[in-house]
Amino acid sequence: IHPALLINDLDKSAEELCSYRAAGGQSILDAQPGGAGRDAKALQAMSEASGIHIVTVTGFHLPMFYPADHWTNSRDEGLLYEHFLGELEEGVAEAAGIRAGAVKAALGLDGLSGPTAVKLRAAARAAAKADVPLVMHTEKGFDAVKAVGLCGDMGIPPRRVLVCHVDRDAQNYATHEAVAETGAMLEYDTIGRFKYHDDEAECRLVTHMLDQGYEKQLLLSLDTTAQRLKSFGGAIGLDYLIKGFLPLLRQYGVPEQVVRTVTIDNPMGVFM
Repeated sequence: IHPALLINDLDKSAEELCSYRAAGGQSILDAQPGGAGRDAKALQAMSEASGIHIVTVTGFHLPMFYPADHWTNSRDEGLLYEHFLGELEEGVAEAAGIRAGAVKAALGLDGLSGPTAVKLRAAARAAAKADVPLVMHTEKGFDAVKAVGLCGDMGIPPRRVLVCHVDRDAQNYATHEAVAETGAMLEYDTIGRFKYHDDEAECRLVTHMLDQGYEKQLLLSLDTTAQRLKSFGGAIGLDYLIKGFLPLLRQYGVPEQVVRTVTIDNPMGVFM
């Protein structure tokens, strides 16, 4: 595992969560599913230590996060569905008393190829059955429109599909508009990820989408690793969204009520 991905110090993680809470944060979603770094018992301990509500997920991530012989690569759609649904309704594999609150799915640059389509159908069926959101990793939105359509075929309303990482490309507005036209949520998380672009480009993207009428389909988040968390020696922290980015967004003329819609009302609506 790359060292940047090892957020494995409970004290440092709790420190990050406490800073996030002090800035006004209340809830957070950890997007690593079982077999790809999830530790629900640790998440429960950190939630209790910080007062932050943490949502853990079931589902699947990109193949790079698993050994080649991992069961996510060998089980058929039915068995995958049963596993994901069991973690939503009964409890996750490593902590039976803790239920997942959302389903993770991941599209790579191969898009909806055979194995990915099988996994996505299973994940979407489980999310639809349990009536929870589906959080979808994408590579700058590649194949996202088709994937949202597949989720709809499996019974998920578009507003319960959170399409992530489209904003790694903050210049091609057409991709963002195409995803928004499906009715899905655009979860913008390339805030503070300066290898892609600066936060000013992110603000211009957000204001463009607001001008196009997509206010109720935007979510803001951070795509953090240990390399970007202050408590682990990184450049930003979990409070960066609230203390760093939102003030800049206001400078771009976004009214306070719209900030509230995107940061409070929209996340609440996704889980209701």
